Amino acid sequence: MGCGHRVELLYRAEAKLKLRVLHCIYDDPRNPWVAGGGAVRVRELYRRLRREVDATVASGNFPGAQNEIVEGVRYVRLGAPSPYAWSRWTYARSATQMLRTASYDVAVFDFSVYTPVSLPRDRPVVLTVHHVTGPTARARWGSVIGSVVAGAERKTIRQARWITATSMATLEALRPLARKDAEITLVTAGVPDELFALARHEEDFLLFFGRMDWFQKGLDILLDAFRLLVDRYPGIRLLVAGRGKDVERVQRRSRELGLEHNVELVGSVSDEERRRLFAGARVLLMPSRFEGFGMVAAEAMASGIPLVAAAAGSLPEVVDAPNGGLLVPPADAASLADAVEELLQDSERRASLSASARTSAERFRWDAVASEHYAVLRRAAEQQNHYQEPNGRTRA
Repeated sequence: MGCGHRVELLYRAEAKLKLRVLHCIYDDPRNPWVAGGGAVRVRELYRRLRREVDATVASGNFPGAQNEIVEGVRYVRLGAPSPYAWSRWTYARSATQMLRTASYDVAVFDFSVYTPVSLPRDRPVVLTVHHVTGPTARARWGSVIGSVVAGAERKTIRQARWITATSMATLEALRPLARKDAEITLVTAGVPDELFALARHEEDFLLFFGRMDWFQKGLDILLDAFRLLVDRYPGIRLLVAGRGKDVERVQRRSRELGLEHNVELVGSVSDEERRRLFAGARVLLMPSRFEGFGMVAAEAMASGIPLVAAAAGSLPEVVDAPNGGLLVPPADAASLADAVEELLQDSERRASLSASARTSAERFRWDAVASEHYAVLRRAAEQQNHYQEPNGRTRA
């Protein structure tokens, strides 16, 4: 037997030992509509688990997307590439079918109320929940649509035998919604190691970094608070980094408030540009109405950026005030502006907060998070003693 053939047999044997994972998530880091922290989390997890896992990530389609391998992780695109609503709907249909028929040892669905995927009853599928939408659904969409959304969310959660929550706030919100035999495990998100070593050199700008989602990210609160700050500091600047469906709304509201010369929308940024923004931002503002984890908060803390965040959803447990940053009441523009001004006027407080935030963020190293995720996958695969392969055979 030739050396090359022996190597090929060894490779095949190693591949069979790996846990075959299918992870369904509509979001993708390059998706122009939704490129949030959940998509980054999935990529970070599986590139760290390449030795243990043979992973396929089934994401939504979008203009310019293609099937590809990214850092050893296989990405397949499901559904139509556009428009956005049709892309979402066709993805949900394709992902539902894939979860029912594809060959895998364990699957994961990153839950979203915008993606009505139905989970198979007889296969090992872990539901990852970043935040529970029901409590804010009526405020966001009105009583009729909000009730429908909350009901659909409860139905999907009740289907899941294995659930992971990215924060304790989400985990506690899931308990009354989940089935009695559901196993709910905390598996947070993480931050890149290199951010802990990022050298800080303050510049004269404030920073918002995240998806352009008007309601969830509290972009209306952000602009109202910044209007108050401009009244006190006419030359102050706010850089808004990120992309999403509400970019034009942010631009329009900035003009209405007379902030067009103070607010700069920088759009999507590269990793290098993100490091530059994190190194230079004097204060990072995070006025979210809800967060499942708040990855930007954790990244800001690891980078040593003084942080002012709303005390909403999981943010209090992530921010770990007063170590990781300052917390203000949700949807309170005046309190947000006052807290930012407090930090602007106190350079020693900013320096102290920068150091303590980095220490607090040590909880969110990606390697530890990946190990916790793998443990859940392995447990779900082992507990599901039998399931049907697409050809009808039962696999132990």
